[in-house]
Amino acid sequence: MSSPFPIDAKRLSVSEVAELVFGRRKFSAVEIDASCRAKISATYAHLDNLLEKRVPVYGVTTGFGDSCFRVIEREQSETLQKNLISYLLCGTGPAFAPAVSRAIMLLRLKSLARGYSGVSLDLIDRMKLFLENDWIPVIPREGSLGASGDLIPLAYIAQALQGEGELHVGDTTRPAADVLKKAGVAPYRLKPKEGLALVNGTSAMCGLSLANLNSARFLSELACLSTAWLVLALRGRTEAFGELVNEKAKTHAGQAYTARKIRELLNDESYRSKPLDQIGTTAGHTQELIQDRYSVRCTPQILGPVFDTLTQVESWLEVEMNGTSDNPLIDEDGTLAMGGNFYGGYLSHGMDYLKISLAHAADLLDRQLTTLIDEKSNRGLPANLANWAGIPESERFLHHGLKGLHQAVNAITSEILAKATPNGIFSRSSESHNQDKVSLGMSAAVQCGELLEQSFTIQSMYLICLAQALDLRGVRLIGKTSAAMYEFVRETVPFVDRDMRLDGHIRALALKLIKMASDHGKVFSDDYPKNSPECPDETRRDRDWRRPGRQSPEHVIGPEGP
Repeated sequence: MSSPFPIDAKRLSVSEVAELVFGRRKFSAVEIDASCRAKISATYAHLDNLLEKRVPVYGVTTGFGDSCFRVIEREQSETLQKNLISYLLCGTGPAFAPAVSRAIMLLRLKSLARGYSGVSLDLIDRMKLFLENDWIPVIPREGSLGASGDLIPLAYIAQALQGEGELHVGDTTRPAADVLKKAGVAPYRLKPKEGLALVNGTSAMCGLSLANLNSARFLSELACLSTAWLVLALRGRTEAFGELVNEKAKTHAGQAYTARKIRELLNDESYRSKPLDQIGTTAGHTQELIQDRYSVRCTPQILGPVFDTLTQVESWLEVEMNGTSDNPLIDEDGTLAMGGNFYGGYLSHGMDYLKISLAHAADLLDRQLTTLIDEKSNRGLPANLANWAGIPESERFLHHGLKGLHQAVNAITSEILAKATPNGIFSRSSESHNQDKVSLGMSAAVQCGELLEQSFTIQSMYLICLAQALDLRGVRLIGKTSAAMYEFVRETVPFVDRDMRLDGHIRALALKLIKMASDHGKVFSDDYPKNSPECPDETRRDRDWRRPGRQSPEHVIGPEGP
């Protein structure tokens, strides 16, 4: 039986919000705690008392922004709110995904329900009704400076509540007026300050940041899995992922986590590199490599800061989404304060840091793929991972395998790196120099989302190459996590036996990964077994890593740098 989603004085976690906005769990209703309702009613009454006393209240009995010295009569305050929404309805660009808009709606409700904004219970209940019916406003993503709140995007929530604009309803969009009319719900009429309270906050960049964080964590975990597969395909060394290097000699939490996940995945495959004391020398050269390239060996030190950044961003995001981003604010005792809680500084920093981290991760995958696809470094695999063993010798040079994917990954990675430049440093003075320093948090979040979309694309291409390499090497994955991901890839992309067109397969796999990230938000499960129970020991592959009936090319040994 489903339970209500609670909005109360307790702190919501990112994972709890994700359950609702990504549809991972069904809720019977949205429940506003009684203590929140009492506080909302109290501050709404305090606002009315301030207006009765003719105390100037910004955005209620004054103009907006640099017009804050212009006085508005109390009797005109509702018209002022309606006009505010009207002049802010100038958003452009693509609309946010429904899940992002759902997050925006929920987080705006959470902010207002804390009872510092001076809005009425009528507005709270109307927003609650929209969420319970999954009437989600269509919100364009362009137009926010991230400093006086996400004024323009959030105006589309206010518009929808007033029965205007469009709503996401199921898999379609419909005019809000039609949806409300069919449900017998009258358009909402904004009360004093309610238009300003709806738009004057960080909820839009907050909702998009939550979606970005979800995707970034998924991709970072997938990069750990990809590294483990690369080690298997290259017959690489395992010491670099051990406790000595990552938990004793250094103690960074992200580094230790990354190494542990890669180590667990390799243990699930019963893979161990040859002990160093068993590696001999011939004619002045070691018979096998004693260490791998940096893009393999240093993965814990590369992805570790990424995971630590995810932790920091999540911390900032949770504070932001549980706070009140509005101006002015009213306390329970009636104190009125004008401030700047609408400024998205923490989210701007968070999304910029996340972009930099994702760029490092993308560059790592690109470097790893270069090692895998180049016959000079892939340790006996065919050039470009072409299926030379299945092609007559006279025709082998006609086929170039996955060379095109390597080139595409390299090109897209360069675009990702270019987008990693922080947005926040490009602050512009705006609105007649009233908003003379802005966060550009929404710009950072939007560009982070674009970067993530391209990251899903290159990760898809890399997984195709890794699956191809494992098949060529004759590796049968038996660990629960790796085997499931391998089957996930192979359901969409076949083994490349001859040169073939792959663009449709790449798009399909990328979309499936995006959906997996939305549905689950993670690759690893804390409770998955160390060894798959479906694969008893006697079925494990032998040490020469060959699948019966397929011979891998001879292992080529050559010197590598330090």
